[in-house]
Order: sequence, then structure tokens, then C-alpha cells
Amino acid sequence: MTEGVYRGTAFGPDSVRIHEVSVAVSLGDEYIGRALGVAGRWDPPTELPDERRSGFYIELARAQLWSGLPSKAFESLKTARHIAPQHTRVHPWVREDAATLRRLKRGDSESLTNFAEWCAAT
Repeated sequence: MTEGVYRGTAFGPDSVRIHEVSVAVSLGDEYIGRALGVAGRWDPPTELPDERRSGFYIELARAQLWSGLPSKAFESLKTARHIAPQHTRVHPWVREDAATLRRLKRGDSESLTNFAEWCAAT
């Protein structure tokens, strides 16, 4: 099966990988390694809808943050922003994770502070 958009919904092997990461993150700590494993050997192709791709990086950021990789998590959030700024800006996990990163890396990065203010993280 090839990736495609069917009745407005992207579906295919690439979307299944994205959902695999999403489900692993949703299941919590015991499955975070699986999310990182899938993401470590694959990047979503540019042919996928932007929101689907940015969602992948938002989920990946959460897994990275929970795994003690805050710098990688911030890079993933910036990638999501680059792909789909509006989707990223209003996503509740982005705000939550940016606020957590800001607390973890107090004053460490002007770009982190700017990002947190951009997405209204508190």
C-alpha cells in the first residue's frame, strides 16, 4: 500500500509509523523507548500533510523530554514549528513541554525563552 490521502485523511505506511510513535507516547513510560526507536531510524517524508509531520515531531519531543533529552526535545519542537507553525503554536503539548523545558533550562537559552513566549507556554 502506498501513502495517500483518502477522503481527507492521510493513510499508509508512513502514517502508521507516526501513529506508532503517538500510541507509544500515549501509553507512557514503559513505551517511550519504542517511540524513540521508531523515530531514531525514520523521518516523515515531506509528501505527508504538514500537520501530520509536525505532529510526529511534537510527539517525539514529548518522548525525548520524558527520556531526559531536553535539548533534543527542543530541537524537535523547533522542527515542528518550521513545518507547521500554526498547528505547533496552538498544540497543548507544545505549550506544556515548552514550559517544562523552560523550567529545566532556566535562562539557558534566549531561543527557548522566545519559543515559550511564542506558543504562550506558562
